[in-house]
Amino acid sequence: MAYLEYPPYMYTEDGRFEGILADATRQVMDEAGIDADYKVLPAKRILTLMMAGEKLCAIGAFRTPGRESYAWFSDVTYQNSPLAVIHRSSDERFAEKRSLIGILDDPDLVMGKMYGYSLGSMLDHEINMRVRRVREVTADLQQFMRMIEIGRVDYAFFSPEGIRGLMATSGTEPGSLEWFIPEGMPEGQTRHIICSLSVPEDVRRRINEAVNKVEFPRWQDVIN
Repeated sequence: MAYLEYPPYMYTEDGRFEGILADATRQVMDEAGIDADYKVLPAKRILTLMMAGEKLCAIGAFRTPGRESYAWFSDVTYQNSPLAVIHRSSDERFAEKRSLIGILDDPDLVMGKMYGYSLGSMLDHEINMRVRRVREVTADLQQFMRMIEIGRVDYAFFSPEGIRGLMATSGTEPGSLEWFIPEGMPEGQTRHIICSLSVPEDVRRRINEAVNKVEFPRWQDVIN
């Protein structure tokens, strides 16, 4: 079972898989009778291995049309809150720009986006159609936050569930960054356990049956 270092959803602490999805995922594997080995891998590496036919599954993946050609998706394990825009507190351009379309259509703003990572099919489409200046980032999330703080990018989209923790661990100055959920932001994307099609059908069936027996957390409870 592969996972990203993407707190608070999934991360490594003292060598152990932890995060919002950790306990429920372990319960799924136990219920399915699968002795799972949890290993952290970059998002691009996970998808490359799946496309190559490696037998592996991954935790907390978004469902996108492109992935369905080479991967199987479980039923929903978690639904994200709507994404938030994070930006420098000193950037006065965001005082008036409170809608998603207004932000995406601004030709002067530089958007930061993690390389190889989907923000959900609807938002990915809007970004591809509207945003003129995108900087793809290969750094970790803490470094990404610092890039926003020092102005290498003007804004980025993050899940509210993880923003406070990232601010606390990134080394950014308190108060240097702000975030809000823009008007018109679509509902949060659903997350799933994803497996390569080479994983036996019986294993996938057992995982899905277990997903429907285990209670996963809700974003309303996580944020509150």
